[in-house]
Amino acid sequence: MNLDPHAPPLRGSLPPKGAEPPSGGRAAARLWQRALVWTGVIAALLGTFALYNQPGFLVNLADQLWSCF
Repeated sequence: MNLDPHAPPLRGSLPPKGAEPPSGGRAAARLWQRALVWTGVIAALLGTFALYNQPGFLVNLADQLWSCF
């Protein structure tokens, strides 16, 4: 094992003491994108659930499905 004090840091190692943590960058943008995508998915699922709670919608959907045959 190389114990040289000038060796490059290991991947995933902690920053030196007193160093400022990164604020933003690609990881923060990716986090916002994931949050936005999950918000959209949840909104679509809740909208679908709301439509299936309406009996008129279900009858209309069944009629349209049976008209295909």
